[in-house]
Amino acid sequence: MKKVLISGYYGFDNAGDDTVLFGIISSLRKHHPAIDIAVLSNKPRETTALFGIPAYNRWSFSTILRQLKRADLLLMGGGSLLQDATSPRSVMYYLSIVTMAKLLNKPVIFFAQGFGPITHPLSKILIKTIVNKVDVITVRDQGSADDMRSLGVTRPIHITADPAVTIRASDVDLSLAKPKLVPNEKKSIAISIRKWKNEENYKKVIAQMADELIQKNWNVYFLPMQYPADVAPSRDIIRYMNEPGAILLDEQMNFQQIISFIGNMDFVIGMRLHSIIIAAVLGVPFVGISYDPKIDRFIERVEMDSAGSIQTLTYESLHEVVHRNLDELALVKERLSPKIQELLHQAEKSSHLAIELMEKI
Repeated sequence: MKKVLISGYYGFDNAGDDTVLFGIISSLRKHHPAIDIAVLSNKPRETTALFGIPAYNRWSFSTILRQLKRADLLLMGGGSLLQDATSPRSVMYYLSIVTMAKLLNKPVIFFAQGFGPITHPLSKILIKTIVNKVDVITVRDQGSADDMRSLGVTRPIHITADPAVTIRASDVDLSLAKPKLVPNEKKSIAISIRKWKNEENYKKVIAQMADELIQKNWNVYFLPMQYPADVAPSRDIIRYMNEPGAILLDEQMNFQQIISFIGNMDFVIGMRLHSIIIAAVLGVPFVGISYDPKIDRFIERVEMDSAGSIQTLTYESLHEVVHRNLDELALVKERLSPKIQELLHQAEKSSHLAIELMEKI
């Protein structure tokens, strides 16, 4: 039985990354049912309980080495693993695992990764040196491929799509979110935001938008995709609001519950990338607010709307784009469906390439 070891940002209570892992596992098993999958995690026991696969301590390099020796393929899985917005440590960590695998003559695939931003000279040197040794590179958007090439990556780069788009609406249990929903006939909106540097104005703008939605008889929920990190900025917005009634989901929810919750919504306003990816997959119209190019890249691929960057966000721009979508909800949903089907087809390419690489052994 072929064995795959997955490395990524797992076990950090981030629903987006857990959704990516679920997508990777589901897609690989769809095309190779007998595959043996293990993952490196910050919380191995919790990850095993959630996904039903062996998980190992991502901080123990002796454990990583042992698992690499047993593996037939190292899969560097999803998300923006190679970025140094705060420091080069993330780049150094992930590329050290790649280096270990190559020293053991193990094949390596970059699986539908996002890329960047990269600013530190050390990161640039490591990327040019080590990424060019990776056997197969797939990225989730054209921008990531362009950024890789600009830093000297000369290996072929396949443009696929985020693994989360392989999740099928028919596999989502919408009843998981029922206990957390207000039992009324109002339409519901989920707002998923995060803290970003010292930016504060976007919180006031979103508060004003949330006030208006409550006035228009909407249920307004604040949905943390990473708990508890997203709770504090959500509380800040609620404090800026004038209308009572906004609901903050201040509790740990796993990715399955969060997917279910989004599936019960009529609309989503999202800063977190996977809040809008999940919405798109489930046919829930959304508007994105960008703090990173990855948000813009996904929105462009599905031809949806962005209210702009958090640095320049205004109530007028957010109001206009939200209401343009709310006024045509049925049409927006109809337009979204074929775009997701197209991305699904592209996302499956990553699994085909991973299995093809593994079968060469």
